[in-house]
Amino acid sequence: MSSVQIRESNVESSPMVFGGQPTIKYVTINHPTPQPVAAEGSGNASDRRENAFKEVLKLHCKYLDREGDLSIQGVNVCKDEIPVVHPSITQIPFFEGKSAPKEERYQPSDKLSELAKNQREEPKRIQFDELLKKNGDSSFISIIGYPGSGKSVLSKRLARSYTWPHHICWHRKFMDMNYRDKLTIEELIFKKAFPGLDDDTSAQAFNWLVENDDKATLIFDGFDQAEFELKGNSPKENYQTPMHVRDIMASLCSKHFLPNCRLIFTSRPHSMIFVPKSLRPSSTLLLGDLAPADMKKLFVAYTGTKSDEIWTKLNNNAPHLVPLCHNPLMLQMIISSQFHPSKRIGDATTLTRVFATVVENLRRSENLRYQEDFNELVLKLSQVAYNATKNGTVVITTKQLRKYGLDPSTVQDIVIQLFAHDGATNSRVFDGDCRLYFCHQTFQEFFAAFYIVYQMLVKDFKALLKKLFKDNWSVVRRFLSGLLLDLGPLPDSDAENLETKKEIFVETLHQRLAKISSKHVKNIDDEALTDKLFDLYACVGEGKDSSIATKAAEHFPSRLHLPQPMNSNLVPGFCFVMKHVTKQFYSLSLSHCSLDANSFHEIASVIKEMKPGQIGEMVIEGNDLQPSNIDDVIGLFRVLRDRLLMWKCFDGNEGWGRNANLDERNQLQTELNNIETRLVVEVDYYGTTLRSQK
Repeated sequence: MSSVQIRESNVESSPMVFGGQPTIKYVTINHPTPQPVAAEGSGNASDRRENAFKEVLKLHCKYLDREGDLSIQGVNVCKDEIPVVHPSITQIPFFEGKSAPKEERYQPSDKLSELAKNQREEPKRIQFDELLKKNGDSSFISIIGYPGSGKSVLSKRLARSYTWPHHICWHRKFMDMNYRDKLTIEELIFKKAFPGLDDDTSAQAFNWLVENDDKATLIFDGFDQAEFELKGNSPKENYQTPMHVRDIMASLCSKHFLPNCRLIFTSRPHSMIFVPKSLRPSSTLLLGDLAPADMKKLFVAYTGTKSDEIWTKLNNNAPHLVPLCHNPLMLQMIISSQFHPSKRIGDATTLTRVFATVVENLRRSENLRYQEDFNELVLKLSQVAYNATKNGTVVITTKQLRKYGLDPSTVQDIVIQLFAHDGATNSRVFDGDCRLYFCHQTFQEFFAAFYIVYQMLVKDFKALLKKLFKDNWSVVRRFLSGLLLDLGPLPDSDAENLETKKEIFVETLHQRLAKISSKHVKNIDDEALTDKLFDLYACVGEGKDSSIATKAAEHFPSRLHLPQPMNSNLVPGFCFVMKHVTKQFYSLSLSHCSLDANSFHEIASVIKEMKPGQIGEMVIEGNDLQPSNIDDVIGLFRVLRDRLLMWKCFDGNEGWGRNANLDERNQLQTELNNIETRLVVEVDYYGTTLRSQK
């Protein structure tokens, strides 16, 4: 295949090797050979077909230009000024050991496991430009990722990056397709996408595609929004035969249609598990977080001349929000909350305040098409979100929206991304039913909590509390704590009912803290109990209520191991409780918690303000600390009585941890000499220790 020209100028090149899962061999020799669509006319047939395809390609380019990327109100920046960065891309053996659920299930957004972990093989890193090259085992690729990871943006960048005549790419969205009527593959790809296209041009263009399918890539974005499941026994029909979309897609996946064409699906992970074994992708790629340097590039682009000011403000006031900025969509939301703070809400130092501020910014949006009271819109959408979460799903349908007097064209201004183009969406969305999602799952959880706080009856709230402290409500519970304990009543809300809910919630929270803390003392190595305890601390931190933190501190265990790894979202709640601990305790282990420089600094800043000798021993081995954290380590000395174990606690080369180097050891020794302490600092596995030489 001819080389591919890439418009992006800042992509790196590295070889991409596909593998890591069984190769699927597609057998088509026994199938009836699909025939191109016949078209009448005169002139050189090959030229006519190529010219027709070029005409359709112009329409497709206009379609891609109209397909804007999702942006959050309050983050206003010229699209041309945004640097081209890509999320990390790794190839993973996604289907190994996975079972297919009956429907896409809701999991709390803080507990969505990273699929690249716990695999039998090390994930292979992929560069963006390598996605443009058609390698031997890349005939069908699935690109999966969680909400806000950049799947749609990446798919559109891929489509825009191919150039004529070397290679062409066709981009379509599953949500834009008509699933009720049978149609041919030509109609699906060309005619339905551009209803004004004349029959002859469409037929000729499709014939060119059939004859040149080795030069083509078909990208279908958002398989998780498809209203069908792929079946392994799809009919082996000709190109001219009208079929349901699910059968056309199955014929593409099996290579019965366009056997030499490369196929790419994007999807949330759960939906790809539905694909039958015989139709599964030959390679699965996982989109992860932005690299730190790329995140900072976007941060600077979005914040412009205020980048240093806002970056400093964020790191000083809410360092626990910085890790969330590595998700492209969360980055925009956090910047919006920092750029345009709400007087009513105050500084966006918690996740609840970030989302409440973003919604407040939407209220002030000049582009909002909803003409009724904005509060009414939010309340309606909150009930939709609560019902979806209660029913254990992340899927929202247009029928469910209309039940509460909402419409997709209305809610897309707030949380749901829909783009209309040339009639395809109109017939798809407004005449039928389709799957919709909140643009980031955390929005669903925020609005679900909003409904519980501001709409649910007290008697129903009491009933909900029996299951509210189960794991699948963890993020909703934190938002609920932030709304009830920190933000409080909204204008026109029932303050008396809110106060009653607050009293009930606080009492239940205290009971849970006492119960879990007591169990943890007896079962210190029980990871499930540790997770529950820190989840409760997260609720306390989100509520920002010192009296509740003081009560939580009374139950603080005498020995405590932080979760492995430690979710950065849990750090602020833990620190908020630690500030109120006055008693001595034996040990605090931060061993192998994957703490980065920011998270460790936040924890160390709290500990160094505690009373001298308040902690017996502390373990910080196996983390990702930076040289700048040496001052944080030194700040612990006066608080520790007996021992500090710091093996391999610094981030080293190629992912391996490193011990403190000679310069760092000298700094540690100097500080130990300056204080009267019996503290022993263990710096490596080989028994090297530092003590005060006084």
